[in-house]
Amino acid sequence: MIDVARRAGVSQTTVSLVLNNIAGIRIAEATRAHVIETARDLGYSPGPMLHELQAEHVPIIGVLINEISSAYPIDIIDGLHVTARAAAMQLAVFVTDGVVEREAEALQSLRRLGVESVIYANTFTAAVHPTEDLSNFRHVYVNCFRNDGSGTAVIPGERAAGFAAAQYLIATGCRRLATITGDDWHSSAQRRLSGFRRGAKAGGLSIEPAYVRHGDWGHRRGREAMIELLALPQPPDAVFCQNDMLARGALAAIAEAGLSVPGDISVLGLDEREFARDLGLSTMLLPHAEMAERAINILTGPRRLDLPATISIRCRLIPRQTTR
Repeated sequence: MIDVARRAGVSQTTVSLVLNNIAGIRIAEATRAHVIETARDLGYSPGPMLHELQAEHVPIIGVLINEISSAYPIDIIDGLHVTARAAAMQLAVFVTDGVVEREAEALQSLRRLGVESVIYANTFTAAVHPTEDLSNFRHVYVNCFRNDGSGTAVIPGERAAGFAAAQYLIATGCRRLATITGDDWHSSAQRRLSGFRRGAKAGGLSIEPAYVRHGDWGHRRGREAMIELLALPQPPDAVFCQNDMLARGALAAIAEAGLSVPGDISVLGLDEREFARDLGLSTMLLPHAEMAERAINILTGPRRLDLPATISIRCRLIPRQTTR
């Protein structure tokens, strides 16, 4: 109280009246706001929540995300921001590196802000093991899910995306379908490959083992894998690359071989990265913005979130010049 009074330039009595939210005392609103802001700057936490001392406050949704170093989580954060702003809410975003101790610290900070609802997001679709403190908040998982299936998760429909990719390539007249996947241990790569096989089978085709090449999601591996596919006795006439970086590498290898796209081989990516339009790359959109919107709507609605539920959002196909 002494520190706040000294910093704010008011009496200790004024600080006590404001921070204890004493009713019936006439204190200028500007003074009240100044005391609250000073207390917040000094890290004051005991007593009433600071937001409760203000006549009106904007609801806050907490966001825990493992990183924001690449394009994908930026898309998620942007989608959350747009949706929250439209609903007259604010976001408090914490980057945790997926470390449970940092998650617990972030949740403690959110509790001080009076936050009751949390979005738990991840860069890549994956199983997660959040801090147990998360159970004390109403929460929704975005682009991730728990291994035990508990809680409500909003994820991209990756099996359906693989299925749709195969069906689309078959519909354009391709018959020798290949795919370049991400890391074969990754759940996203497994689901996309599973869907692609099912889509081919539904179209009367099968994916030959030689036509499946595993990668690391990067441009270099996309190029190397495409060179390997082109060296087969009967190269594929279409390749589904599990992300646009792999597809860009594949396009480079095809150009180096003097072949044409889509005349000799069709190329389909997945991501809708910023360069896809410039390359004329046919691709599929990872629906991060739609996932974010759906998650906030669920989080702020009446739905019970402790019951197991997985909501898959469709990956829309965007045909361009690299497919027939």
